[in-house]
Amino acid sequence: MIDFLLQVGGETWSIFKEASLFLLFGFAVAGMLAVLVPSRVFLRFLAIGRVKSVLWASIIGVPVPLCSCGVLPTALGLVRQGASKGATVAFLIATPGTGVDSIAMSWALMDPLITVVRPLVAIVTAVVAGLATNLGGPAREGPEPEAAEAGLPEPAEPRGGPPEDGQAALRAWLARARRVATYAFRELFDETAHWLALGIGLSALVAVLLPAAVIERYLGGGLGTMLLMFLLGIPIYTCASASTPVAAALVLKGLSPGAALVFLLSGPATNLGALVVLLKFLGRRVMLIYLTTVAILSLGAGYALDWIYRSWQLNATASFGRAARYIPDWVNVAAALVMIGLLLVSLWRTPVPAEWIRLRDWAAVLTGVGVTAKRLRVAAAVALGVLYLGSGLYTVGVGEVGLRTRFGRLVDPDVPPGLHYRLPWPIDGHRIVESARVRRIEVGFRTARRAAVESPLVMPGGGHPGFWYQREKVPEESFLLTGDENIIDIAFTVQYAVRDPVVFAYQVAEPEELVRSVAISVLRSIVATTTVDAIYTSARDEVEHRAVAGAQALLDAYGAGVRLVSVNLLSVHAPEEVHAAFRDVASAHEDKLLIINRATTFAEEGVNLAQGDAAAMVESARAFKAQRIMEAEGDALAFALREKAYRRAPELTRFRLYVEALEEILPGTQKILRPGRADVKDFDLWLLQPLGRRNP
Repeated sequence: MIDFLLQVGGETWSIFKEASLFLLFGFAVAGMLAVLVPSRVFLRFLAIGRVKSVLWASIIGVPVPLCSCGVLPTALGLVRQGASKGATVAFLIATPGTGVDSIAMSWALMDPLITVVRPLVAIVTAVVAGLATNLGGPAREGPEPEAAEAGLPEPAEPRGGPPEDGQAALRAWLARARRVATYAFRELFDETAHWLALGIGLSALVAVLLPAAVIERYLGGGLGTMLLMFLLGIPIYTCASASTPVAAALVLKGLSPGAALVFLLSGPATNLGALVVLLKFLGRRVMLIYLTTVAILSLGAGYALDWIYRSWQLNATASFGRAARYIPDWVNVAAALVMIGLLLVSLWRTPVPAEWIRLRDWAAVLTGVGVTAKRLRVAAAVALGVLYLGSGLYTVGVGEVGLRTRFGRLVDPDVPPGLHYRLPWPIDGHRIVESARVRRIEVGFRTARRAAVESPLVMPGGGHPGFWYQREKVPEESFLLTGDENIIDIAFTVQYAVRDPVVFAYQVAEPEELVRSVAISVLRSIVATTTVDAIYTSARDEVEHRAVAGAQALLDAYGAGVRLVSVNLLSVHAPEEVHAAFRDVASAHEDKLLIINRATTFAEEGVNLAQGDAAAMVESARAFKAQRIMEAEGDALAFALREKAYRRAPELTRFRLYVEALEEILPGTQKILRPGRADVKDFDLWLLQPLGRRNP
């Protein structure tokens, strides 16, 4: 619970630091406009025709320093002064949406595109709603102008006649300056203090409690999300300045810029208070025209803004909150302290807004429990007690190890994963170490995200598709001297894990810097004994393995409680000034090796082919020798068999040999043997011409 409160406090301080300077500037400009510009200059243009009065009311609403909290009574004053209904409606819409304080807050927490689009759409909406009110039907004539000037601040006029000397003029200007400061930082602060504090507090809670995945999945954009934002603006009374940090926090969590614009336009303009006043003093028709116009134009503007972001390939998450980064940090801190001081004084000085009192009465009627100061004190004391006791609850996640201490002494060095309880601070404390996570250290470079992505309103979560990264060189870490006295530029990463959580958490002050320094030292010693060519080509794996072994031995000697996983050389090349020459040398060396390898390949191929041909000739001779021997042996065996057959039947054998000889001599002639009657030797031989062949 203490961690949660610290996170909320950190987010609140971040918002104050980013927006305070611009808010103070906006309040100062509003004070100058209120004091130095006479209100009668504005009022005389608001009753001139049906169209001109609307246009003048929309334009006059821009410099008039009124927030959405004070615009309602001023608008009623305009009606009493004779302003047309359309001019009153236009003034109601344009004034809070185009106030200097809301524009300054948009510039501080959002991007220039929304800062420009928001007041432009508010002016267009005011003009359309005013014209629709005046031209949609006969307007009721307003009452006669009264003596009051519609509640607009009147500039302080110096008393007496014209100043006689420079001192009198100086006193007059000092009086005006005091009036500007009083109106800007007292009256206007008192009017907006509660709402501004509410908006900043809600934005801090949104940043801490609302997961980015929920917004991206369910409220990323589209008509449903925009309608939801519009409907949320009706029951919730939000000041134009107070709604800006809430919208910025939602966009940084994944809400589309168009849906945020709908919330910014509809929240200050369509709250229940404004609608009730319109219904009571201007009629149902005006109220319906007012609500319909704001709904249609705000939804259309939201769609158009989303289309612009998609078409121009803009990333709202990366562009929000960039204005404060162009200002020195000490200036932002000083402005935040001044803003917090003025806000606390205004909260102490001014009573609770009537809207909050009505909400309290409504809750009392609904629940039957009245809210009194004594009950609030008792409830606050009970809540603080519950929060204090509940601060002892903590969770150890999977892959983590909890370390519990009592008055600074370690009492439980191995708290397993799960939900646990300890005595609240300052008796017990705990630390959680991610023992299973592999950490990564970059040496020689840093991977930096866009500055705007690192907005304090962004909580840890999944990466956004629009995020991009850029590597920044660190020359003092990347330039090393090799063994052959060459300078080499190396960028590498070191991955390590926690071996001993107790040692890692309590005995090492800067574990990441220790691992970085040890890795750089070991790699320097290895590179100093290796040639540059070896590092460029074949020795990279050896260098990585030697670096892991050497750094692990040194870390063990220091008792760091760290286990190295790997050392990876990401880029190894010469310094940028001589990188081209080294590439030429490396290319020539590669060409030399290529030619040598080709020649070696040709030589090896020729020798192998010759050896293969020689072996083939030897084997062929051996095969021919074996063939001739086997043929001779076969002929001899055949002759022996014939001789044996001849001895058994000489006549028959002679006849068979004769027939075989005829077959060989006359292979293409058709032969017919007709045996005789008496003996096999008595036969007739008929020679016939083959079929299809003619006589020569």
